[in-house]
Amino acid sequence: MTVSPSPRPVPTLRERSAASFHAVLATALTAGLEQALEAGDHQKAIGFINRGFAEGSPQLGCELLCRATEVIGSARTWTVQLAPLSQRGRRSTV
Repeated sequence: MTVSPSPRPVPTLRERSAASFHAVLATALTAGLEQALEAGDHQKAIGFINRGFAEGSPQLGCELLCRATEVIGSARTWTVQLAPLSQRGRRSTV
């Protein structure tokens, strides 16, 4: 008798929707960041980075910040704002 490995849990509709939302958000924020960097609009770039942290995830915000640093260089001082945890939790339930 062979024992089959336990099947992976099927993601719920909510989990699939959240993953889809975050994928679209990451695509939109990355495209916006690239355009802002090409235009030399650092204020707008910072806005996209902040939204990555606030509306996406710490990982997305870090990826956007790293991309901006690659393009501009580490000599530029980046000031980003992290959303308070109470706001992040509230947004995720909506």
